Amino acid sequence: MFHRLAPRRVLAVLLCTVPIAPRIAAAQGDSLPPPPSSNLGLAAIGAVTMHGGWASIQHGFHAGQLGGTVDFGYLTSRRIRLVADATYLLTLPHEETVASEERTYRNVFRDLSAHLALAFHATSPSARFAPYLATGVGVHVLSSSFGSLAIDTRYNSNNFGLLAAVGARVRVGASGRRAMQVEVQTLQARNVRRVAVTVGVAALFNDLVKR
Repeated sequence: MFHRLAPRRVLAVLLCTVPIAPRIAAAQGDSLPPPPSSNLGLAAIGAVTMHGGWASIQHGFHAGQLGGTVDFGYLTSRRIRLVADATYLLTLPHEETVASEERTYRNVFRDLSAHLALAFHATSPSARFAPYLATGVGVHVLSSSFGSLAIDTRYNSNNFGLLAAVGARVRVGASGRRAMQVEVQTLQARNVRRVAVTVGVAALFNDLVKR
């Protein structure tokens, strides 16, 4: 008798279990931790970019610049990225007349700047074409040796600045780990307001790698 009923009991248990199995799975899924809303730090670095460009600066200066940018991950959304940038700028030789000294001076000045910014991506930042807007704050360390007190006082100072930029990153190659980047910047800082255009080469990591 037992052997005849056992299969029926097993079948009955299975039939009762099937309807509630999805609920059990859902409950287990709900118990899993949600994906992090932010992922920042050295372990979360998404891109390292080396860039160069050309800048037009107030008072008629023109300059070349070289720098690097690091993407330190995302904040609240993968489309909002924390980026840090360091740039060295050197102007072309420039002449300026100081009326009070009745002399004309010709020389260059240098600007070593660092900025911390947020980049807002319009699409997925790991897409083949990823446009973005960025805004941030920074500091500019200026130095010069014109030989004029009036000019060198202007270009031997440390100034805070504001950065606004629009740009795009385009993945190249089949690995998904390399990209080209183009960016137009406007910087507001005392005595060195400028507009710059930069082109860079990026190495991609972590969530920015297209898989």
